Amino acid sequence: MAEMLQQGARFPQLDLTLLDGGTLALPGGAPSRYTALLFYRGHW
Repeated sequence: MAEMLQQGARFPQLDLTLLDGGTLALPGGAPSRYTALLFYRGHW
């Protein structure tokens, strides 16, 4: 399991697959400095 970020820690590089099939590289591809992300892990 991933470790929690500590205050002042840098956000790790992530490559996310979007619902439309595109990708988003974070943190560099975030639309602005203040971006909220919602992760949903569907339940079966």
